[in-house]
Amino acid sequence: MVTFIDEILADIDWRVSQLATLKSIPIRYSFSPEHKELQIKYSVPGIYAIWEGFVKSSFIIYSNHLNTLSIGRSEIAMPLLTHQLDSECDFNSPRINFDSKQRMVLLLDSLLTEIVVIKPNVPTESNVNFKVLNKILERFCIDKVSEGYEQKLNKLLLFRNKIAHGENSISVNMTHVTEFIATVENLMLDIAINIEQNEREGTYKK
Repeated sequence: MVTFIDEILADIDWRVSQLATLKSIPIRYSFSPEHKELQIKYSVPGIYAIWEGFVKSSFIIYSNHLNTLSIGRSEIAMPLLTHQLDSECDFNSPRINFDSKQRMVLLLDSLLTEIVVIKPNVPTESNVNFKVLNKILERFCIDKVSEGYEQKLNKLLLFRNKIAHGENSISVNMTHVTEFIATVENLMLDIAINIEQNEREGTYKK
């Protein structure tokens, strides 16, 4: 029987193979210096895409697993219940007139059933830096990752954002690529370990 953690690990295996391919392309093929430099530079957004995709995929898998447990409203952990209601109601949306407030109350009333079904929605904010990652982990009652990742992950985001927004001032070399890939690979494994451990401990319950 394939478990939810098997699914997450299989997803990691696929992403690690994609990262290995990204890293090997400049070495395996005979590019001109200009083309090699371009390929290395634009591999950074690719690395980030693989990272953000993992965050979305792993918590969708975990949400689907939690839904198989039929967690009752009286027993679900408050952060997870809040995440579910926020995913459906979007608490950040301003509701000025009474009609919109009433619609939200009706929606809340329909959602607060005996068994809570978690919407497989992950608020990545299209910018999964260290702070955003830990906010996601908190929503799902998963232990935060080590602070040792903060500078490394935020560096990847800094490079990715500058490149994605068309800035021409940043220089990227293979040392950067290797560093970013190692950060993503280690983070993915640590997150998988934390998810499995916290699920086993039942942190999704009060």
